[in-house]
Amino acid sequence: MNYIEVKLVPEPMSEDVADVIAALIAPLGFDSFTTEQDCLKAYCPQNRFDDKALQEVLDNIPLPDVTAKWVAEVVEMENWNQAWEEENTLTPIAFRDQQIVIHPHMSFGSGHHETTSQMLDAISRYFERRGAASTSVLDMGTGTGVLAIACALCGAQVRAIEIEDWVADNARDNVLANDMAGHVVVDCGDASLLADGRKYDLVLANINRNVLLADMPAYVADMKAKATLLMSGFYEEDVPAIRERAEQLGLRYVEHQSQNNWVVIRFER
Repeated sequence: MNYIEVKLVPEPMSEDVADVIAALIAPLGFDSFTTEQDCLKAYCPQNRFDDKALQEVLDNIPLPDVTAKWVAEVVEMENWNQAWEEENTLTPIAFRDQQIVIHPHMSFGSGHHETTSQMLDAISRYFERRGAASTSVLDMGTGTGVLAIACALCGAQVRAIEIEDWVADNARDNVLANDMAGHVVVDCGDASLLADGRKYDLVLANINRNVLLADMPAYVADMKAKATLLMSGFYEEDVPAIRERAEQLGLRYVEHQSQNNWVVIRFER
C-alpha cells in the first residue's frame, strides 16, 4: 500500500498551529504526522486521499490570520517508513518506575505528544487509586500500543483495537518488545468489534473528537458498573460536546486536565 505525503506550510508556522491543522485533517484519513521547523508533514493512504476535501479544510482554519499552502506526493510505504524513522530518533518512555520501548513506524503514540503523555499520567493515577487486581482494559485506537503496554505493566489484561492493519502489526511488535504478549491482545478493526459481550473496568480512547462522539455509545456499552472512561485527542473547546454526549449515555463527569489546549477527560459509570 502506498501513502500520500502532504507537506503543509502554514503561515505563520508554530507547533500550536501544526497541532490544530493535524487535528482538522485527521478525519480525512491522515493518520501520521511529523512536525519540522518550517512545515507539517501528514500521511494518508493513497486510496483515501481527497485533495478537494483537504483544500476545503485548509480554507477554513479556525485561527485568525493563519493560511496554509501544501504539496503532495506518493511515497511507497517501505521508503516512507524508513525515511521517517531515520528522522525521528526516540528514547524509551518513562512510566512510573519502568521504561516502555516504542518504535512508532509512523503510528501515533510516541509518548511525547501532549495527549499521550497526559493519558499515561491518567493511567498511572487510575492504578494508584484502584490497584491492578483483575483489571480488564480496552484501548481503542491503540496506535503504537503505548497506552495498552502501560496498563499491562501495571498488571492489567488489555484488549487493544486499531483500525489500520499495518499499525496493528506495529502495536503487536511493540507488545513483544516490552515482553507483554501475555497481557495485551491487539485486534484490527473498529468499534464494531465491541459487540461481543466483553466488559471492561477501564476504557481508553485517544483518537479525535468526531470518532469519540460517534463511537462513545459502543464504549459505554462495554463498561462494567463503576468502570472508568479516559479519552483524549481533542481540545479544551471540545469539552462541552464530549461531556454532553457522555452524560447523555449515563456517565458521570469526574475531571479533565489540559496541556497546550490538548485535553484528557475522565468519566465514570
